[in-house]
Amino acid sequence: MKTLKKLLTAGAFLLTTNFFAPEKVYSQTPKIQKQENQDAILNFYLETGDETAYAEMPAFKKNIKAWLCACPKNENQGNIWLYYGDTDNDGVYDYVSVQKNIYPIKSQEKFSFNFDTKKIDYVLKIYDYCQESINKCDEIISKSYNEMDQKEAEYLGSGFFERIKEFVKTQKEFNRFNSKQLEELIRKEYAYQLKIVDGNLVGNSRIPIEKFLSEEEIKKVENYIQEKPERERLKKEQEEKLKELKRQQEKIRTEQEEANRIEKKPKARLKIGGGIAITPRSSHIEPYFGINPQLTNKKGKGFAIGLDIFVMNSKRSFELYGGREDDEESLGPYTDLISHTNYTNSILAKNTNRFGLNIGYVSPVFEIFANAGFLRQKMLITTTAVTEEYTEVYGIQQGQSSFKTRKINWEEEKFLGPYYFGLGMEIFPFLKENNYSKNISFSIEGLIALRRDMGGGDVSEAGYFYSDVYSPTHIMIKAGLKYTFRK
Repeated sequence: MKTLKKLLTAGAFLLTTNFFAPEKVYSQTPKIQKQENQDAILNFYLETGDETAYAEMPAFKKNIKAWLCACPKNENQGNIWLYYGDTDNDGVYDYVSVQKNIYPIKSQEKFSFNFDTKKIDYVLKIYDYCQESINKCDEIISKSYNEMDQKEAEYLGSGFFERIKEFVKTQKEFNRFNSKQLEELIRKEYAYQLKIVDGNLVGNSRIPIEKFLSEEEIKKVENYIQEKPERERLKKEQEEKLKELKRQQEKIRTEQEEANRIEKKPKARLKIGGGIAITPRSSHIEPYFGINPQLTNKKGKGFAIGLDIFVMNSKRSFELYGGREDDEESLGPYTDLISHTNYTNSILAKNTNRFGLNIGYVSPVFEIFANAGFLRQKMLITTTAVTEEYTEVYGIQQGQSSFKTRKINWEEEKFLGPYYFGLGMEIFPFLKENNYSKNISFSIEGLIALRRDMGGGDVSEAGYFYSDVYSPTHIMIKAGLKYTFRK
């Protein structure tokens, strides 16, 4: 902030100057009269409002906005904008802003009136011309003066002093519901513009820049405007270089994306193989045959996913306790026939198929994979019932027990039987030939088939009760060869 050197020490204003009226003039909501002047090049527009916040200005409790533009009002554009604002909600318009948008520079002036102290805060800003709103243009210079009194205003020039009085007078007239004075003021303001003539910044009597700005500050504005063509040329060159660089980068990126797309395009693989499966805790060694359709994202390397489909004949023998049944039959007074039946299930479980998913990592010389799914299981069950019978008199066993043994064979099958998961590895024994892996691989895999309820057999007709069976947890080890078809 820079405060002008006061010329006089007197602090009171004479009423005859009309610098400020001795009393406050309070704002009212004006009734806007439509102004039409068919001969004018610039149309006059006016709006009033209540609470409003403009950029780089204090909040207005009430505001009046006027502007000139050779365009329709709804385009909200203007060659000059004049704002009146009431900042403290006391009914008095104590703030005025004037924005002039005229090539090759823009300017903004702000007047903040203190009607009690009869002093003014004044700001002058000069911007480079741009198509955006003024606060988005490049600011060249900004100068502020605080608490300017009447004598200081008179020193700056009669035009500037008269201008301040017109701001106050126009406010009075406007509060009397007449917008004509405001239109005359804004058209006069438009006529007094800061200009660049032959590279020099030129002011006028209403904006005496030689008293507002120092020679260095005036020169700063002039140099900025004079250097603007060169600055824009360099900026354009830089933008063209940046565009070319971006084009090159985009070209490289596009080519790389296309290469990656081709490289990452899913590739189909079909694995067919067979071998033997061994079930620990069992003497069964059985053959298997399988097929694995797969998709992999890279040729020879990367993650692969596919189906896990096998035809197999893995067997497991085991026994399950089937429960106990007690019965009591009366033979006469105080005499009963007691029977106890124990059931045992001898089971041969056959895993005939498996269906699941296979996820693995593929390299040129080996693959590791995990799989999970369900086994199709068929159970051949022999239920043995051993019945003990004896007679009781008064609850005391009489004689020896007799035993009877009965057997029944039945089957239980589940398409989605025990679920399984496993881990395995394939090794290509011949490594690479012409930078491409061989198709034959040796495969070894371990599976864990987890316990699953298989249901039960209703053998009540043979004198047995419903017996539940389940598949126990068991382990399988598979080993064999696979052939891979690649596309």
